[in-house]
Amino acid sequence: MPALESLLPRQARVLLIFSLMLLLVLAGCAAGKKWKYLPASKAEERSVYVVTHGWHTGIVLSKGDLGPELGFVQDFLIPGQYYEFGWGEAEFYQADKVTAPIFLKAVLWRNPSVMHVVSLPAPPATFYSGKGVIELNMSQAGLQHLRDRLRASFEFDQQNRPYPLKGRPTGENRFFKGEDYYLITNTCNRWTAKMLQSGGVPMDTVFTLRAASVVRQVNEAKKEYLRLRRSGGVTGAALNKKAPLPSLAGGKNFNFNQPSLVCFLS
Repeated sequence: MPALESLLPRQARVLLIFSLMLLLVLAGCAAGKKWKYLPASKAEERSVYVVTHGWHTGIVLSKGDLGPELGFVQDFLIPGQYYEFGWGEAEFYQADKVTAPIFLKAVLWRNPSVMHVVSLPAPPATFYSGKGVIELNMSQAGLQHLRDRLRASFEFDQQNRPYPLKGRPTGENRFFKGEDYYLITNTCNRWTAKMLQSGGVPMDTVFTLRAASVVRQVNEAKKEYLRLRRSGGVTGAALNKKAPLPSLAGGKNFNFNQPSLVCFLS
């Protein structure tokens, strides 16, 4: 990936930095937000995974949790145990080589979006060894809301079929036409926050532009969930009080495509 300085002229870098500083000043947080759709028992819990790829974040569901809402992705990919969903700017996200014009268009204009789905043959923590993977628990009701929102991120034709785009010949990942537009204020990381919030996770969805913001809020949400479990705020069997939070230490990157620099400044 070319350095930011080599892609942007000086004037554009100044404008970009100023815009980001303004957004960060205005940025809110998830303080005061509460968990919704909490499970009635531990048996009702479902695992959802948040994966950080440096600049970019995605959401992983198990094959058994795709449901009828998302099961269609299996028709376009090799079979997997888990499936990762990501959203981003259409041209940049699919580019084999990022050029300055592609980068500037992604950052400075309102652009179409795509959904990216990856088939994982193993659990995310194993498959993405060395990357940040956070496991969250949510209820069946929360998972249903999340699936509905993920499906709504795909564009479908009148016959209710998705629009498959670029993919690897071996079939482990595929792009699809997405809904909504990519903007400097509507990045892939804001999309991740919105998806998680739909499932009941306390997330700020206004100015969550960076992967680091997603990771911070998800870790805080996980801590709060465990606290509610210990205090009886969620009924059913209590979780282990010493359950560790996942490590987010950086490691060897595993990239199917260009890193999503448009989800910048993690």
